[in-house]
Amino acid sequence: MTQTDFLLEGSPPAKLVVDGVSKWFRTPRANVQALDKINLNVGEGEFACLVGPSGCGKTTLLDILAGLTKPDEGQVLADNRRVEGPGRHRLVMFQEPALFPWLNVFGNVMFGLRRKPGLNEKVLGWARKV
Repeated sequence: MTQTDFLLEGSPPAKLVVDGVSKWFRTPRANVQALDKINLNVGEGEFACLVGPSGCGKTTLLDILAGLTKPDEGQVLADNRRVEGPGRHRLVMFQEPALFPWLNVFGNVMFGLRRKPGLNEKVLGWARKV
């Protein structure tokens, strides 16, 4: 299935498409299905919330959207590109603080940006404003 299978005629392309995503967690004692053929479309400028009880698969789906976890079935498209791993155009914002306590503001900000040359000066400028 492709992104166009989800669209109404004349509607703009979705920014995010979740197409039949399923995920199983296998342990020696049991197999647990966290997601079962999830479909979702989020368009430009739309806001979406995942709501459900603890253990229903919200975090698993967010991990798949961010590219941190691969689905067992289905696919995720972001800006019409298949999500196959983490990328600079997607991020996960944790509910609890997720800073490294041994690093200062600059070190925490730079941790994820180390591969992008020339950002030290920009980050320093932003950190001074905090």
